[in-house]
Amino acid sequence: MSDLDYYAILGVGPEAERDEIEGAYQREVVGADYERARILEEARGVLLDPASRADYDARVVGSALIEETVTAILDAHLPRAEARLRAQRKLIAAASSTRPDARTPSS
Repeated sequence: MSDLDYYAILGVGPEAERDEIEGAYQREVVGADYERARILEEARGVLLDPASRADYDARVVGSALIEETVTAILDAHLPRAEARLRAQRKLIAAASSTRPDARTPSS
């Protein structure tokens, strides 16, 4: 089993029922070349078998959902973290410009 997006290959969503998957397969396989027909058959076989589909959803759909979630979290928090970092750099730059040089002897 590969990590192809079987739902996209058949043009159905993850919530698709058995009849919808079968209908999509029938529509897509008509006139498909050998390689495309083989991929369509693989997608159909995986999505119609409950155990294979559950495994596929856990591996592929689940990992895509995790990636989307992590991206959303990073997008939400990175701007604030970057702003804090810029503020800290400004404070450090301001503090170092007002601090007397340690090598200069005081009078």
